[in-house]
Amino acid sequence: MADNPENYKVHVDVLGIVWAALFESGHDELARVVAKTMIAQGCQELTGVTDSSLVLMFNKQYIEKEGNTILQVVATNKELH
Repeated sequence: MADNPENYKVHVDVLGIVWAALFESGHDELARVVAKTMIAQGCQELTGVTDSSLVLMFNKQYIEKEGNTILQVVATNKELH
């Protein structure tokens, strides 16, 4: 049996949709891990998602810096967390 690769290439649109699905379904911690990984690998724009509030939530932890908040992002839609 062959070993699995350590990394997979997944199109940015697919990962954007996966992130949105995780976030909207309440899997906040896993959504944060996906967003952090995407941003660390160079993601500068969330593609595959057209809802601007989701785009803000994707970047939330980088917009709100602990102790040095530039902008506070608050979801007002009950469907967002």
